[in-house]
Amino acid sequence: KKKKKSKKKEEAAGGSAQASSSKHVDTQGDDSSGDERTAYEKKWDEQVKKVDLKQAKVSAEKSHRDRVNDFNEKLSKLSEHYDLPRVAGGG
Repeated sequence: KKKKKSKKKEEAAGGSAQASSSKHVDTQGDDSSGDERTAYEKKWDEQVKKVDLKQAKVSAEKSHRDRVNDFNEKLSKLSEHYDLPRVAGGG
């Protein structure tokens, strides 16, 4: 009994699958790919990707040690005006 029911279900599903596959073929011909963004949004995303790739290349060129050395050099060039004054311990 179970086999007969499954055959009937397969036949029914097969007929609807063929109909849906023909519909799917029709929708592939449309120019819209489901992307609802505007042209400006797409251009913005491309620019963001370019900037991210550029930053990734720059950061990949230097090792951690090089970045730390550069940062230490930058700090050594700054004035010490913003350093906290030493407070004498009175007791």
